[in-house]
Order: sequence, then C-alpha cells, then structure tokens
Amino acid sequence: MATATGSMAKSRTVQMDKMEIDFMVLEYSSRDSSVLSTLGKHCKESSWTIAVGHDSVPLHIVLHVDKQVALAPEVYVMCNGDRIFPLEHNREKAKLRQDFKWSKNFRGTIKGLAAKNFFEVRPEHLSHEQWYPATLTEQREDGLFKAILQMPDGRGSVQAIDVPGVRVENVREAAGMKRPVQLPSRNVRLEVPMRDPLHALLLVDNEPVTHFFGRPTPAPEQSGQTARNRVAFNVARNRTEVSADVGHGALDHFLSGQVRSIRQDADELMHAWRFQIGPFAEHRVELQKKFRFSNLISLTIDGALLVEATAEDIESRPGYWECSFRFVGERYMDWNVYESDGHGASLATQGTVTHRSKFSHECFVCVQLDSRSLVPAKFQIDGKDFIDLPEFRNTTEDYLRCSPQALGATYGLMVPYRINEAARISPSSFLSPIGGHDGGGSLFGLFDA
Repeated sequence: MATATGSMAKSRTVQMDKMEIDFMVLEYSSRDSSVLSTLGKHCKESSWTIAVGHDSVPLHIVLHVDKQVALAPEVYVMCNGDRIFPLEHNREKAKLRQDFKWSKNFRGTIKGLAAKNFFEVRPEHLSHEQWYPATLTEQREDGLFKAILQMPDGRGSVQAIDVPGVRVENVREAAGMKRPVQLPSRNVRLEVPMRDPLHALLLVDNEPVTHFFGRPTPAPEQSGQTARNRVAFNVARNRTEVSADVGHGALDHFLSGQVRSIRQDADELMHAWRFQIGPFAEHRVELQKKFRFSNLISLTIDGALLVEATAEDIESRPGYWECSFRFVGERYMDWNVYESDGHGASLATQGTVTHRSKFSHECFVCVQLDSRSLVPAKFQIDGKDFIDLPEFRNTTEDYLRCSPQALGATYGLMVPYRINEAARISPSSFLSPIGGHDGGGSLFGLFDA
C-alpha cells in the first residue's frame, strides 16, 4: 500500500526501555556500488533483519534504489522474499508516484513479563477478593499466563506457588494505579519518500529501527553446542536440602549477570573485544574496515554482521562512527520439587517449577573518523569502558548443596511449591484457609485447565 506521508527527518540512535524488547534488529546494512559491484552503478541497497519476539521467523526487508536517472529513481522493496513494491508482476522496479508506506502488525509481549513481583494476581475461586504479588513467567498462546504467586503459608510467612493458568482479567500491575493488563499491539512500518528514496525510514512503533539493534545472549549456538541459560535445583522431599547443578561461584555469577573482560585485539582495520556475560555466555564484538580511508564500517557480533553502514546511515554525531546496541537474554531456574496437595501435605509425585527472568546489557561502540585507524576505538557496556570491567577468571568448584534457609540468606532465592491439581481435596476445603488461618484461601481454585 502506498500512501502520502509527512516529514521523514531521522533521529539519532538512542536507547529504549530495557523491558521493551519484543523487537531486535539483528542485522542492518546500507551499501552502494562502491562496496557491492553487483548492485550496478548509481544504486544503493538497504536491508534489515528484525527478530519479532523470541520464536517467530525474522523479518528480512530489502530496499533497492536505482538513481541512474537522478530525478526519477526506480525502487523495489522485498519482505522475506516477496515483492511488496512494485506489485506488478512484470516489473522488477518502478518509479514512486507518491510516498510509499508499508506496515505489518504483531501481537506484543506485555511489559513486565518475567519481572519479579511486577504484577498482582487475583485467584478466581476464593471466598473473598484478594490480590497477591506475582511474577508472570510466560504468556501462553491461549491468552493465559503462567505465574509464580507469593501467598501466605499459614505460619506467618509466604511461599512461592506455581500457577499454570491465570486469566488476563485477574492480573494487574502491582505499583502505582494498579492498572489492568492489556496485551499490546506492535507495528513495523517502512516509509520511502518519493522525492528522496535514499532517505527511507524503517520504524518500530514510531521509533527509528536504529534504536533496536541487539543480539540474544547467550548466542543461539556457541562452539557447536546449544547455548546454556538455566540452572537446575533439586529439592528434598522433606525440604531440608537443596542441591544445584552448579557451584557457588557460578550461581552467584549467573544471578548477577556480571560482565567480565577476556581480551581485546586491534590494528588499523580491526578492533575486537572479547568478554563474558554471566558464567555461560561468551561474546566477541568486532569493528572492521576494508580500507583505511573507507567511511564504511562493519560491526560484527560473534562473527555475524550486525551493522554495515556509514556514520550518516546510523545518525552518528559529526566526526564519529558510533552505534548503540544491546544484548538481551533470559535466565531460567528449574526447581525440581515434590508436589503438595495445597494444604501442606507432601506427595510422592514430583514436578518442575521454572522461574524465568529477563535482562539486558546496553553497549556502545565509538571511533573518531579523523583517526582513520580503528586502534583508538572504544567499547562500553552498561556505561563502563571495557578496560574497567572485572577480568574473567576460570575456576573449578563442587556443586552447591545447602538448606533452603541458607539458599535464601545467601542468594535471596525462595524454594517454590508446586500444587498437584489432581490431588484429592474434599469439597469443604474449597473455602478452607491455608493452614487453618483466616484470609489465606484454598489454592485449589487457582488453576485453569
């Protein structure tokens, strides 16, 4: 669809809210015939690869502009191999008769997903209305949410309860106005001005796509092995001991996500930084130039191109080539526990409660163009210069084994409970308070099929 559009002034690259990570630009390049001879003279091609959510097939958008006729450039636009301009099957490219606009909508992920106690949940079947602090761990395809509720244990304390299905109308934000949850809609939009198609703009929810450069951490595969981003705990049936599949140092590093430097290498045409995020993820960020006097600079992450463009293409400050991007990841803690009947009795059956949390590390690469060399280039992560990061250290240690109390005191972790939905509960217990104390309410009615 082509429609009239307004001004297309570009904005400089800035950072977005860390929780707004439905979209990541995995790759952006802007090349002309001086770089890619197959384009032909007076041609320029821009391409974007965008990850939408964590499981969807990325969008790949290509804009080709042929300016052999300066006052009447010809254009074609592709999305995932399908031509979206021109639409005529017998034409490879065409002149724009008006500003071109194309968009695609997606269902977004709610803000606060996997953030600890960001929400409150109202159990449906209690005898009175009560809201409990909750962490939503997953947004299901059927519209329900998986959640971890902080509920009274009948002894003056709280316990973490795994709830597999919560309706959206029973969820609200915990802070401020206690706003109800709404499932957002996200939008990708391409705008190509008729008078100057070289200054096309790709937007995500009205923000320039250059605000969304990013890569997952750990990388999907490292050294041919599946990336690890989870730690497993085994809880004894009497809940007196917890064991983990990592040691103390690795667990502490896993929870903090601390970034540690490994090494850096540089020459006139290359500068690379190697570092670790948490105990399992290692990354290499590298700047490259093909020629010393070239204005085109490439930024690769773990050997895969993230950005290849001039300073102007990514709205850098005058005299600099600079790019902001982020590493986005998720941590999983799998708790293998003996199930409960919801009234304190331990069952012989076991189940797994998974705690999921999101995190993001903000990165910035900068080099002054006057130097012509990449040796002086700078790399920052979370506002720290690479040389100021703590150094990587390789250690060996025994797996962790301790009491739940020690786990809580050392790491702030609470061992969760898992309720067996099929456990036999008498009808009178539907309204029985937990442990016989007023105000708790039965856990049985929390679950949706």
